[in-house]
Amino acid sequence: MDKDDELLLESFSRRRDEASFRRLYRRHTPMMFALAVRLCGSRTEAEELTQEAWVRAVERHATFDRRSRYSTWLTGILINCFREAARRHAKAPRSLDDNAEAALGSVVTAFPAGRHSTADVIDVERALSNLPEGYREVVLLHDLNGYTHQEIANMLEIQPGTSKSQLKRGRARLRELLTTTGTRRAGRDERGAS
Repeated sequence: MDKDDELLLESFSRRRDEASFRRLYRRHTPMMFALAVRLCGSRTEAEELTQEAWVRAVERHATFDRRSRYSTWLTGILINCFREAARRHAKAPRSLDDNAEAALGSVVTAFPAGRHSTADVIDVERALSNLPEGYREVVLLHDLNGYTHQEIANMLEIQPGTSKSQLKRGRARLRELLTTTGTRRAGRDERGAS
């Protein structure tokens, strides 16, 4: 665990030090919120999800296993909150059209500046939203957030091999979806040029 996180968590746990909690909150909320936007597709829902995850983290801070990273533990809580909310509301993944600005903002940072068009970013976000939940979670956690398969396995309560296979299948499905999207877009471009 990161030394700063360890000291802040220790201070918060023993003395309920508000300043320590605020520093933990400021340090980890941007990462949590970015993932929440990618999962939800809506900034408003992502804000609620992030807050719910923090409430749960505070309630359960004593259960944190200090052998892992605090950010990994928080991400696991966030994903569990997302899954519970999805079950409660029986929602299908949202398409980009439901909240294009929020979804676009969540993925645009994953692309090098100036190397991809807005349409490319929108296509990737739409394709991500159409992946099965398990594939989407692993692709987001591994490829966009940089977690290892072991960390993902701990967060999602799956085996590392399952994480690897879901990543491979998720990437293959993304490739399929993006190839189809690119072909459709190229056809529209050709028709528009004639």
